[in-house]
Parts: sequence; structure tokens; C-alpha cells
Amino acid sequence: MYRLSYKIMLLITILATIGGLLTIIPYSGASYPNIIGYKSLCTFAPAATFFCFSIAGVSCFIRSTFIKDQSGLRRERFKRHSNKLLIVFVLICCATFFTYKYNIIKAPYLDGTTSASYEN
Repeated sequence: MYRLSYKIMLLITILATIGGLLTIIPYSGASYPNIIGYKSLCTFAPAATFFCFSIAGVSCFIRSTFIKDQSGLRRERFKRHSNKLLIVFVLICCATFFTYKYNIIKAPYLDGTTSASYEN
């Protein structure tokens, strides 16, 4: 069971990291630029990047704290590894900030791709 759960958490970490890296790759076919100012594969970048890296960080924390380290009670292991949660907290704060900025910048624009109409 240890090996399977470790491999699953490692896979989640790898996929989330790759996903985060893919979000910031320049892509000229994007419908509009991201809030940094260039057209990327994901127009929600850099918020999506930080969300993906947060997922990778949480899965890495779970893997190292509760699967790899088997010495002591779960509470003791959590205390021992809790300082590693600081980087995850910073990533989540960055993701939240860029989501807020995205909503502020993109909210005034009407979506021209739906059948919704705007009438005065």
C-alpha cells in the first residue's frame, strides 16, 4: 500500500508541475493575452500556474509527511514537516492575488463568443 500511494502522490506532483509549466508557454493562437501581457497557452496565467504549483506542493507535502515518513504519530509528523507548508501558503496567496487581478482586468469586457446579448 505504501508504494502505491507514494507513486500516486508522486504522479499528482509531476502532473501538476507539468500543468503549471504548460500554462505559461507562449502561444500565438490564444484568444487574448494573459494579464502579464503576452499570449500564452492558458489565458488565465499566471494564476493557473500558481494554482497548479500549489496542488503540486500539497501533494508533495502529503507524500513526504504521511507516506514517506513513518516515524511517530501523524500529529508529530505534521509538526515536523509543517514549515514546508509556508511555500504552499505563498503559492496560494499568489494564485489568489492573480485571480483577483484577472477578475478586475477582464470583468469590463463582454464575451463575444456566446449567444448572450447586451441591450441598452
